[in-house]
Amino acid sequence: MSWIPPNLAESCAVYTNLTSCQPPTFLFLQLITQLFGQSLDSEYDYGQSGYDFGSNIYGYPGSDEYHKPREREYDFIVLGAGSAGCVLANRLTEIPSWSVLLLEAGDEEPEVADVPAFAPALQQSSIDWGFSTQPDPNSCLARQNGQCSWARGRVMGGSSTINYMIYIRGNPRDYDEWAEAGNPGWSWREVLPYFMKSEDNHNIDTVERQAHGVGGYLSVERFQYQESNVRSLFEAFQELGLPVIDQNAGRQIGTMMLQTTTRSGRRESANLAFIRPIRRKRKNLTIETKAYIIRVLIDPHTKVAFGVEYEKNGKLIQVRARKEVIVSCGTIMTPKVLMLSGVGPAHHLQNFGIQVIKDLAVGYNLMDHPTTDGVLLQINNESATLVPPEQVTRDVFYYREEQAGPLSSTGPLQVNTFVQTKYELEPGRPDMQYSIDTANVVDYVTDLLLASGTKVYPLAYYNGFIIRPILLNQRSRGVIKLNSTDPIYGYPLIYSNTFNEQIDALTMVEGIKQSLNLLKTRAMQRLGVSLITTPVAACDGYSFGTDDYWLCLVRSYTSTMYHYAGTCKMGPKHDPFAVVDPKLRVYGIKNLRVIDTSIMPRVTRGNTNAPTIMIAEKGSDFIKETWLKKKFSIPKIPKMDFKQMIKTFFFNH
Repeated sequence: MSWIPPNLAESCAVYTNLTSCQPPTFLFLQLITQLFGQSLDSEYDYGQSGYDFGSNIYGYPGSDEYHKPREREYDFIVLGAGSAGCVLANRLTEIPSWSVLLLEAGDEEPEVADVPAFAPALQQSSIDWGFSTQPDPNSCLARQNGQCSWARGRVMGGSSTINYMIYIRGNPRDYDEWAEAGNPGWSWREVLPYFMKSEDNHNIDTVERQAHGVGGYLSVERFQYQESNVRSLFEAFQELGLPVIDQNAGRQIGTMMLQTTTRSGRRESANLAFIRPIRRKRKNLTIETKAYIIRVLIDPHTKVAFGVEYEKNGKLIQVRARKEVIVSCGTIMTPKVLMLSGVGPAHHLQNFGIQVIKDLAVGYNLMDHPTTDGVLLQINNESATLVPPEQVTRDVFYYREEQAGPLSSTGPLQVNTFVQTKYELEPGRPDMQYSIDTANVVDYVTDLLLASGTKVYPLAYYNGFIIRPILLNQRSRGVIKLNSTDPIYGYPLIYSNTFNEQIDALTMVEGIKQSLNLLKTRAMQRLGVSLITTPVAACDGYSFGTDDYWLCLVRSYTSTMYHYAGTCKMGPKHDPFAVVDPKLRVYGIKNLRVIDTSIMPRVTRGNTNAPTIMIAEKGSDFIKETWLKKKFSIPKIPKMDFKQMIKTFFFNH
């Protein structure tokens, strides 16, 4: 495979004065493509297992068209090699007698994804689906065609390969609410062991040890490289009275130097963590990339899922599952696959002539963590980290050799803060998260939309901060629908409905106003930080800094933290919006489960990659219990000795 970077040529055709449109940026993309554009897995063609890709299963068992000659069979077929799919493929192949087929629409994971500071260049590249929302009267108003970009990984590892590597679990009450809503087994006490099962925490002495695991597949650690600006930001939040805490151990309100899914300055995607260690060792695992999933094959009479249909190399292929099909295509694509399989809202499927096998609220309950661009802070020249192109090139080669230096971290995004606004009434539960992104101030003042849409330069180089207030408890709900022009190959229609509930927009405004208290801190004053007060183009009719101005900003320059969830809701049978039961089995269909972020009844308060991995860990035990007829006990939480408790207390305080 060869990674293809974002195509800036069209965007930069007119606005050639932005940094992202200058020759050094194009030379930078060319350089990293040459050095990091290939995959360490490319030399292994795991899709070829001695099978004839033209041999198909037709029809369903018992039908006239069905025949068995030369059919390909596996015990389990996992659709999607994202965070959940990689975990499932690993855990299911722990049983040597079980054969597993893992299908991924994208290509192998390229080395460019390994470099933490390169994260901005991965969106809109060849490993991003590049989805867009449908126009909405309450959000994304200044964006081109009124549409916001929604990135999703189309690559081994899925979105864990293109995200910003943040390891956050969510609030304990998130999971307790799931259980209270009729989903037994999903309380915080019951899911915590599954977080710990995956985890190999490399900073175990500086976190609350009793809440973390070591020896798991997933490396969790802090970045070693932290420039002085990062430490100043960390100090600034503490000056505002926010305690330093482990935000993954039960409490959230406070600040933290984040732990990330990295290992020694290198991204650790779900693919790298869960698949690479076993890929050349377990003969019962077959992986096919560039396999575009069409539908799950379901017998309409018995309502049993028995296989999958997908396209590869221009051929339509059908394979059979002896035990189960597990859909792990994510919040956007899982609903599409189910609906094309005859599982979804009856009225919607009938519009496309799709036979309705089970009428369920697939695609509804869409949630996200929206944010906004445009809250821009400038830092003084002494604190800015912008360097000449020649130094960037030297840093690239240094990272290539050592996996160290400024490219081995994500800059100010290492600092994470959770707070409450006046709209959150439950004690101890945040409704706002702050991430501090990087910016070239001149670019953002010149053209905010183009600067944000063409941002590909590493996170290490900046002269400004973008404060990203992130709404954690969105009340608005969206929906995913099939593409009306081409339901099979066309992208699903994403009706995000962001800020349709006024309280969501008002909470964002309050979050912005609270964040500006950073300007009063001594730590930020040492950096010479100042607020850019030039009104953004779409809101220049409002007085800068008023509530009306900020409201215009969040509705016009809406953005996302890419935490989409909820479109195949887990819930009790009496819930009219439930698609799967608490064991993640699709209602009314045998041998079919959904295991990914789409099952969340409500999105967790924080980044969603760690919860997705937890869901897959728990889901794999559900599957093992079903087919091994053996009850799997919850992994035990190790006890913490008194000396360790004292040590952790003093570190956190």
